Amino acid sequence: MTRLLTVICTLFVLTLSAAAQQDSPADLTLSELETVETVGDFGQPISQVRGVVTNDGEAAYANLSFSLAAFDRADTQVGEGIGYAVDACGAGLVFDYALQPGESQPFLIPLERLDENARIDRLDVTPFADAIDPLPVPELADGVTRIAADQEAVSVEWVDANSLRFGIGCRADLFSEWAWFVYNVRNQTPTPRAHPYADAVTPELAENLLLTQPGAFDHSALSFAPDGDRVVYQDPINTFLTAGQQGFGRRLLYLNLSRFSLQGIYWQPDERFLAYYYGAYGDPVYYFTATAEAVPISPFVDDNQPSITVPGVSRDARRVVVTGDFGDGLGYYLHVVTNNFFEKLFDATPPGNNYPSPLLLSGGEDDLITRVYLALDDENGEPRLYCFNREQSALIDLAPLPFRLSTAERAQWWLSPDDRRIALAVSAARGGLWMIDLEVLPSCHI
Repeated sequence: MTRLLTVICTLFVLTLSAAAQQDSPADLTLSELETVETVGDFGQPISQVRGVVTNDGEAAYANLSFSLAAFDRADTQVGEGIGYAVDACGAGLVFDYALQPGESQPFLIPLERLDENARIDRLDVTPFADAIDPLPVPELADGVTRIAADQEAVSVEWVDANSLRFGIGCRADLFSEWAWFVYNVRNQTPTPRAHPYADAVTPELAENLLLTQPGAFDHSALSFAPDGDRVVYQDPINTFLTAGQQGFGRRLLYLNLSRFSLQGIYWQPDERFLAYYYGAYGDPVYYFTATAEAVPISPFVDDNQPSITVPGVSRDARRVVVTGDFGDGLGYYLHVVTNNFFEKLFDATPPGNNYPSPLLLSGGEDDLITRVYLALDDENGEPRLYCFNREQSALIDLAPLPFRLSTAERAQWWLSPDDRRIALAVSAARGGLWMIDLEVLPSCHI
C-alpha cells in the first residue's frame, strides 16, 4: 500500500510539473462548470468538477490538463485538483487526442477538499495545453452529409423514409438520459426533441420490471421496440426478458447469460431484434435474434458461432452476416440462423467489433439477400464503405468513411426503410452523425 501511494503521489507531482511547463492558451474557453458529488469505484463518496472546454483558435491543442482551485466566501482556498479531457461517459481520452479548432470536449477534475467542512463559493479552473498543427479538414464524398458534428451519437431510429431521431450521450446510459434530436432529409436541420418513450422510464416502470435494486435500472439496457408496444431488458444477473411498455406481461426469453456483457440491441421491423454481447475490444461477439414477444428466432448465444465483428442482421432477423473462419477461410459469411446455412461471401480481414455491422439488403420474389454494405479498412488502414454484390460475387469500393476510431470508440449505422440512405452514428471524441445517400454513390454492380 505504501508503494502504491508513493506511485500515485509521484504521478500527481509529475502531472503538476508538466502543467507548470505548459501554456494556458487564451483560445481555450471553459463553460458549464459544476461540482458533482458522486461515488467512486470502491463505493466511496467523491467530489468532481465537470465542465466543457472549447477551442476558439486556429491551432489544435494536445496534452490537455486542467488545474483547479476552489475557494470559500472568504476567498480562502478550500480545494484543489488536476483534471483531464473525457468522453461522454467520463473516461479519459487516448494520449494522442488533440482538441481541434472549433471543437468542444467535456473535462473532469477530481476535487481534493482541503477543508471537508468548508462550503465552496468559487471555482478557478485553468486549462493547459500544447499548441500543435491542426488536422486537415476531411473532405466528404459526394452523397455523404454531416448532420451533427463534434458530438457522440449513439443511436438512430428511422421514423419513416425521410426522417429519423438520434441520441447523443454516453452509450452506457439508458436511452432516456441521452439528448435526442429529430432530423428530416428535406429541411436538413436537427431539432431537439424528447424521445417519445422518455417519460415512460419511471420508478413505477422499474418496480413493475422488478428492477428496484440500486443500479439495476441503469444496468438493464432497457429498450422500447420502435414500432411495437413492448420493451426488452436484462435483470441484474443478465437474464433477458421482455414486457409491455408499462412493465406488465413480463416474459422470460433467456437464462444463463451472466457470463456475457450485453453491448447493444439492434431493432428491425415488427419488433424483431438482434442482441449482441462481448467484453471488450478484440473479444468475440456473441448474439441471438428474437422478437419482443419473447419468441426466439435464432438459437441461444452458446449455439451460435461467435463473430469477430458485430453481426449484420436482415429485416426478418433470420439471416446474419458474420465474420471469422466458418469452414472456408477468414472472411464474411452469410448465415441463416434458422437452419445453420453458411455461405462464404468473400475473403477479408475484418475490422474490430467497434466498427459498424454489415447492412443486409434483399429483393426479388424469394427475398434473397442481394447486397451487403459494410465498413472495411483499405490498405492504408483508412475506413471505407464497400458494397458486396452477391449476384455478381463482387466487392465494390464506394467511398471513404468519415471516422477514425480508437479501441474504446464505436460506430454503428442504420438503413432507411426504403433502403436509399444510411445514417452513420459515431460515438467518439470526434463523433457525430452522417447521412449517406446510396443513390448518389457509385452503384453496387460491376
